[in-house]
Amino acid sequence: MCVLCYELAPEEHWADVSPDGATSATARAARHRRTRLISAVLAPYGLTVSDPGTGPHRVVANRKGAGEVAAGLPATWAAADRLSPRPVDVLDPALLDALAGDVA
Repeated sequence: MCVLCYELAPEEHWADVSPDGATSATARAARHRRTRLISAVLAPYGLTVSDPGTGPHRVVANRKGAGEVAAGLPATWAAADRLSPRPVDVLDPALLDALAGDVA
């Protein structure tokens, strides 16, 4: 990933902002939890998500070695759609059932 691309990505999305009054440790924990959840959602599509922990950026990659820097949640879903071998449907009943089983 190019450092310039990483640094010039758009500002944070509202979903990536920490809750009211959160400490930086709390905000990091919440962001880490969101990244784990996104990873769980995208894993059945053959995608991985990594979070360098700075800025609003995540890296979405497929098993063929292609990857994209995504700034914020909307860009993460758009990158997933481009990199996935099939359309990403985060409301797919089978996916939701699988995720519910992981939580239980």
